[in-house]
Amino acid sequence: MRRWLTGVAALAVVAAVVLAVATWRALPPLPAALVSASSSSVPLHVVAADGTPLNRSYRGRFNHVDALPAWRIPALLRTAFVASEDQRYWQHGGVDWRARFAALWGNLRAGQVQRGASTIGEQVARILQPRPHTYWSHWVAGIEAGRLLRRFGHAQVLDFYLNQVPYGARRRGVAQAAHYYFGRDPDALDPAEQLSLAVLVRSPSRYDPRRHPQALRQAVDQLAGRMRASGAIDATQAEAIRRAPIQPGQQALAVEAGPFVLHAAERARALGLTGPVLKTTLDPDLQRFVQQVLGQRVRTLATRGVRNAAALVVDNATGAVLAWVVAPQDGPFAIDAVLAPRQPGSTLKPFVYGLAMARLGWQPDTVIEDTPLAENVREGLHRYRNYSGRYYGKVSLRYALANSLNIPAVKTAQAVGVPAILDLLHRLGFGTFEQTADFYGPAIVLGDGGVRLFDLVQGYASLARHGRYLPLHVLADTPQPDPVPVLPAPVTSLLASILSDPNARSAEFGADSVLDLPMPTAVKTGTSSDYRDIWTMGFDDRYTVGVWMGRLDGGSTDGLTGSSGPAPVLRQIFARLRTAAPYAGLWHSPALQPVHTCEWIGPPPCVQRDDWHLGDVHAPVSAPSTTTRRVAIARPLPGEMLAIDPRLPAATQRYRFSLDTAGQAIKRVVWQLDGKPLATTTEAATSWQIVPGPHTLSVRVWLDGGNPGHALELGPVAFSVLGQAPPHEGSPE
Repeated sequence: MRRWLTGVAALAVVAAVVLAVATWRALPPLPAALVSASSSSVPLHVVAADGTPLNRSYRGRFNHVDALPAWRIPALLRTAFVASEDQRYWQHGGVDWRARFAALWGNLRAGQVQRGASTIGEQVARILQPRPHTYWSHWVAGIEAGRLLRRFGHAQVLDFYLNQVPYGARRRGVAQAAHYYFGRDPDALDPAEQLSLAVLVRSPSRYDPRRHPQALRQAVDQLAGRMRASGAIDATQAEAIRRAPIQPGQQALAVEAGPFVLHAAERARALGLTGPVLKTTLDPDLQRFVQQVLGQRVRTLATRGVRNAAALVVDNATGAVLAWVVAPQDGPFAIDAVLAPRQPGSTLKPFVYGLAMARLGWQPDTVIEDTPLAENVREGLHRYRNYSGRYYGKVSLRYALANSLNIPAVKTAQAVGVPAILDLLHRLGFGTFEQTADFYGPAIVLGDGGVRLFDLVQGYASLARHGRYLPLHVLADTPQPDPVPVLPAPVTSLLASILSDPNARSAEFGADSVLDLPMPTAVKTGTSSDYRDIWTMGFDDRYTVGVWMGRLDGGSTDGLTGSSGPAPVLRQIFARLRTAAPYAGLWHSPALQPVHTCEWIGPPPCVQRDDWHLGDVHAPVSAPSTTTRRVAIARPLPGEMLAIDPRLPAATQRYRFSLDTAGQAIKRVVWQLDGKPLATTTEAATSWQIVPGPHTLSVRVWLDGGNPGHALELGPVAFSVLGQAPPHEGSPE
């Protein structure tokens, strides 16, 4: 018997040693301090420039930014947690053996686990070192709890627990729980709500005040009864808790900025920024205002097909984004229309005219012919037209840009060259033009290519910044690069003068246009050809504002334009900005020279006015594209492709050949098709019944008053007709 007892004792000693070694190896090192932050894994909490919260991040293992100091945690709340979770917390050293044996006996009698006995110290150990719920992990957590209490003391461990205890919806700590369940800070909760927080940690789903209010009510009353029995509260307090209603609430963010927050967090990651709080440049008051006016405008125009909108406001001096609004507010995973490429319409025209002034020496009184223009566009014929359908003839650059005329803009793009336009846009930070110059062609000036509102505002802010490019930024207190000159400052001063000139834009926009702001402001609109995208851009010396409206689902609006859609929003934003800061004006370059000019917008007489010139040039300049015109074949264009409609009779399908006479009188024209005579006319046009196949057209032209024996030889111009010849009228087919 003695030998047997000796063997048992030896085995017990071995088992104890093994248990001790295994326990020692399972215990992690104690933390240096019970703090929440670990900079390598902090979820970003994004705040506005003044500290206003813009989001609440509940990912990660710890509550990093909503931890409360001990003095901000109500005493009743602390007492309720101890009464609910660990009644002998202040007496035991980490494990409440009395409660543990009672729970074990109860579970054995029930035949299943009905009750746990984890102390607050053990729960803190599992928060610091998550483990599976096994008997072994329970044992290790008890040992670790004792170490924590000896190292940090009961009070500090309890404070950590109250700031890190998990609740539903990834909330951690009593501050986040108070906001989530009741919409207030913990010290603003009444006693019944404070006890609710102590009850909810047992089972956030079972006691959720929104889904199971009665279960929560019953558990709170039971806890109040136990606290009264133990002397933690008196009868009056217990009765007050029993009578107090428990009303769930929800604390909304002070300002909604979901898309902005996502962009700011992405920029922070790209820059390698870490820390519990990410401070941004956003102005929360301005953000709320822009949300209000933009949202109201979208609702007003819903019957006209507007479904989406976005607005961006930036500080010109620093490039800081002050407001970033997407409407409607569909949550953080909606498409961010600030960053979605859209067709820019006419909003790129100022940059193209700026190039013409900078590279070709064009002036505000440079004359550009506004006459019918057609071009081959990707094997098809495109006829350019102005929005009003009117052709003005001789137009000066000031009036062409101010009225957003399309044909002069295309001719300007032809004069400066598409490669130069793309180079300028790239240097201004436009990131969506990834194709070659041949892909876009001169139609780039009319919106043939996707553009982001972010890039447009960045480009216009560069104009406002006297031609110096500075990338927009959303993160405060981060180093910014120096501005880079891209366009000459005097050129941008002229552009601002033109875009703020109400008289110059009146031909197309009318007098007293919505674009005429109370204080001089450079404003430009844009409308895509199918009315999917409508824009208004504006700037003064202090701010740049961009507003886009349209449809992200691919649909079109009901004929809305930049002036009829987003322009009123831009007016309201600038009015709000100028109530917060004095009007900054529009910068005027001292390098500009005053001149008295005769500027054109249609038939004579020209408009006598005082204007400004670059450098010492005083005489008006004609655009190169208008001085080199000669008599030429206007239609067909080289390489043009026509198509036969098989549904129509052959006799009705005719094509009109025409000449560009360059303003000269025609005496006689001989037309030759495929080397054979087609027609002789005294007019600059003739028609032809189309025939499938490749063709060439040649023309001989005699000018009125010219040498009768001398004819201009034009062509040949190659073109083709696709399809099969339709049946003749009356045929069996």
